[in-house]
Amino acid sequence: MVLEDTKNVMKKAVSLAKQLEGNWTARMKMALNKVYIEHYLSQPLTREVIERLLLKGMSFRRIKKHYNVGMQEISSLLAK
Repeated sequence: MVLEDTKNVMKKAVSLAKQLEGNWTARMKMALNKVYIEHYLSQPLTREVIERLLLKGMSFRRIKKHYNVGMQEISSLLAK
């Protein structure tokens, strides 16, 4: 992710966090996770993207559904 992408992610996350209620730290963490997931879902399917999505708490099922691929394709990318 380049500097410009990071700036855009932070702008989106702050505006999203302002719409939520509760503790600012918790709101910002939830907003950042959501924006990062959206960013990575806009990228082509690669091993790095899958690993980052899994680190952010996204399930294999949601990855499969979004990219329209089977578990074998995801496993083959992760096995490399």
